[in-house]
This record gives sequence, structure tokens and C-alpha cells, in this order.
Amino acid sequence: MDQRAPEPTLADALANRLGQPLGVIGARVPSAMIEGAGRPAGDGLTEVDLTLADGRVRLGILPEAARIDAGHRIFWPRTVDCHTHIDKGQTGPRSPNPNGTFDAAGTAIMRDRSDYFDVKDLSRRAEFQMRAAYAHGTAALRSHVDADEATLDAALDALSDLAADWAGRIDVQLCPFTDLFAPRDQMEGLARAAARVGGALSFYMRAAPGLADALDTAISLAECHGVPLDFHADETLDPASHCLRALAEAVLRTKFQGPVLAGHACALMVQRPEEADRTLDLVADAGIGIVSLPLCNTYLMDRAPGRTPRVRGGTLVHEMLARGIPVALGSDNTRDGYFAYGDLDMVELFRHTAHTLQLDHPVGDWPATVGPTPAKLLGHDGGHIRDGGPADLIVFAARNWSEFHARPQTDRIVLDKGVPIASAPPNFSDLDTLSGMTP
Repeated sequence: MDQRAPEPTLADALANRLGQPLGVIGARVPSAMIEGAGRPAGDGLTEVDLTLADGRVRLGILPEAARIDAGHRIFWPRTVDCHTHIDKGQTGPRSPNPNGTFDAAGTAIMRDRSDYFDVKDLSRRAEFQMRAAYAHGTAALRSHVDADEATLDAALDALSDLAADWAGRIDVQLCPFTDLFAPRDQMEGLARAAARVGGALSFYMRAAPGLADALDTAISLAECHGVPLDFHADETLDPASHCLRALAEAVLRTKFQGPVLAGHACALMVQRPEEADRTLDLVADAGIGIVSLPLCNTYLMDRAPGRTPRVRGGTLVHEMLARGIPVALGSDNTRDGYFAYGDLDMVELFRHTAHTLQLDHPVGDWPATVGPTPAKLLGHDGGHIRDGGPADLIVFAARNWSEFHARPQTDRIVLDKGVPIASAPPNFSDLDTLSGMTP
């Protein structure tokens, strides 16, 4: 009878190496997520050997490292989520959207703020979401924060404290957020607040008279206070909405040199090809980054009782990438009026988007949309695997894209500085004691 101990698994080796260098042989990394050479493994994957040592990645096997065969498992860097709303998250169970429409979503959010706003409530909900994002493998996120004049300062203070608590695990950017047609003094206050918390100045755009002047004001304030700009643009299926085009024209007109990110851009899905092409050419010239938010937008858009949606919420990501426009994916809303579901899981977001917007055959550079591209857009030093970089990784059982997309990857291993994190996503029952919440 063979009494030999079983060979350690990769999970065992990662958990039990006790700070000693570990050489991993035959890991597969999306080519768009790695800086450095490796062995082509097909369909946008590169096979590499790497060493985990002192919380860092070293490409290649260090002589002193113990060795383990990865079995061709896929390795990602921890992901970057460049568009979320953690101030609204987890309010849906007590303030639901009754019909899943955009208009009803806004009403539900306002009702929840009126009935339940409290700093402790906000902090509890936001902490819950940070725990979920961390467990799923997120390394950095940007959250818009609604600029209700009665609650903004308290909300920013509470969320800034939360961001400080999570520093070193998740990097958090906070972005005061309001309508682009807000009074100038309110916009000025938001610009100061964005500078104070180290975030971006964020606006919701509407196709309305005075749009160009409002954009010029926003750009002027961003220049004055030294903050990036972030816009919700064309979050509609109205083909007459050209907010993204107006934004590109304003950036070119003012020669604004700061970072500009625009989310949604859904109207492009229903515009004539020549109209969409005109807008995209201007966006490319202006150097604007785009974040697509398909989880929320497919939930909300083209919804009517008893009718199957004809148009799926998204944007023209293939046409954007072909022009060199930086394209990222973001979670957007989480269990609130605008999206009843979600868990700030960028892996699930990538899988969903690959299916709905056909980011496959070939997979190519699309994994960059949840790693290197949003990291660059946020100025975050992460989102890719590189020699000497932090060992902030996600390890999947899947060995190829077919296996990756066939199952939800709930058995992933998340490494923070080379150490498997002990936390699982929080239980929803943790929220039951909040005012208005029930199981």
C-alpha cells in the first residue's frame, strides 16, 4: 500500500508557503494583462512561469523558490472598477424600483434618501460593498457620490473614512456627482470637494439648451482645481442624444489636458452609423476614455411591461477599440433602484459582457477592460502582472476561455500581496438590522 503523502495542490501551496518564495510553473495570463514575454497559449493567453516572493511577482523561477505546477490555470491581476455608486448600494430591498424603469429608479433613490439617510447606515452599506468587492478580487474602484446639498459633506466624510480604513486593500476614489446644469456655485463647491478627497468632478449630462456652456464651466472648474472629469453621457436609447459628441467637442475646443472619462454612451447603439462614426472620431481625437456599464444598462433599457426588449444596453465597444479609444467596463449600481442585482464582481461583469457584447472569437485584448485600461484611466498603479509588481492576483480553476465562461468561477483564489485572502463575500443577513431592511 502506497503511504506517500499526496502531492500538494496549487491552493495548498499558495496557502501554506509561509512567506517563502513559491515558483509557479505554467500559469496562463491574458496577454493584455501582462507586461513581459511568455509562451503563446492561444486566444489571447500567454503562458508564463513566475515566482511569488515578499508580496511581489517575479517573472521566471527564482533559484531558491519551491516549485508547483499551475496546471495551466488562468491567472489575472486583481481587477479595477472605474464606475460604481457605493453610496446608493444595497438600498433596493427597502426602497425597490417597482417596474425596473429608469424614471422609477430615480424616484426610488430619492425616497430612500428621504426616509433613511443616516451616516451610520451609509457606512454600513458601503462597508458591506467593500467586503464584497475585495472578496471577488477588486483592487481599486471609483465611486460617484450624489451631491445632495443636505447630505454631501457628511457622506463624503464617512466614505473618506471608509476609504482610509481600506487603504492597502482597495484603493478608493470618491467623485462628487450632480447634474451638469446645476448652479455654478454648487459646481464650484463640488470641484473643491473633489480636490479635497482626491477624486474626480462628476456630472450627469442631458441633451438640453446650454449644454456647451455648461461643459465649458465644468472644464474650467476642473482646470482651476486640478481634478479629473467624469461624465454620465447618453444614458438613453434616444438617437437624438449627442452628449458624448458635445463633450468631445468641448474638450477639443478648450484644449483641456486633464483626464476625462465618460460612462454609458448607450445612444450610439441606436444612431445611424454615420452619426455614431462622427462622434467616435471626435472622442478619439479628444482622448476621452469610455466605460461601458452593461449590467445596469441591460437591466434598465428598452423595458416595457409584456414586451421583450429589442435593444440591449451597452455601447459600441468594438468600434471604439478599433479607433484606439480606451475602453473599460464598470459595475455601476448594486442592489438599488437602478440595478436590483449585482455584487461588485468584475469577473462576473466581464463574463456577462463577453456574452452580450461578443468580446470573444477572438478574446484578444478585451480582458484589459477590467484591468490595465481602467487602472490607467484612474491613475492606479495596477491592473496588470509585471516583474516586480505586487502579487495581487486572482487564480482560476479554468485553463482556457471555454472553461472560464462555462462556470461562474466562484472557486477563484484571490491573493493580496501574495497571500490568499481569508474573507468570503459578506452574507446579506449582515444588512438585516439596518432601518427598513427585512430578510
